[in-house]
Amino acid sequence: MLILSNLPMPPELASLLAPGEELLWHGRPRPYVFILRGLPNFAYGITWGVLGAYWYHGALMADFQGWWHIIPWLSLPFILAGFSFWFYPIRLGFRAERTWYAITNRRVFIAELGKGQPPQLRVFKPEELASPEVVKRFDSPPLYDVILTHRAQKNPHLQPPLQEGFFGIPDGAQAASAINANQSLLL
Repeated sequence: MLILSNLPMPPELASLLAPGEELLWHGRPRPYVFILRGLPNFAYGITWGVLGAYWYHGALMADFQGWWHIIPWLSLPFILAGFSFWFYPIRLGFRAERTWYAITNRRVFIAELGKGQPPQLRVFKPEELASPEVVKRFDSPPLYDVILTHRAQKNPHLQPPLQEGFFGIPDGAQAASAINANQSLLL
């Protein structure tokens, strides 16, 4: 088999391969592609955080007696939810740093490799794989998204979830040809 990618393969990814399984292509997403997908959450974070802070401030000004003094503290989950939304794009960027896309002669998968954690695999079943749809992004240098599943391709008006394909890769055509080679080997 010909390896179509020139990236060095990390030992963690090599350890995921079964005996006799050959790597056809592997790649990594650009982190800013994942970060851009999480940017709308900034608005949610600001909204929840400001509303929680407003509630906290307003409840502190009230003259509560007895157990009602806990009312200001009930706003803390909203403030924490705001911070969670606020940091979501950053978490996606760190997730992209740990993500590898791989195509072998037996399977197509996304591996998230964390330090000190077992790898999280998203293995695509042959029945859910569609003919790969390569979409050129607006980025410079050009990056590509490769949409893999039938479900994501049937809803072109929705942004496909990150687990439905390979996003932000520089060699989308090579990935698509490796997927087609994989599907022909499985038949």
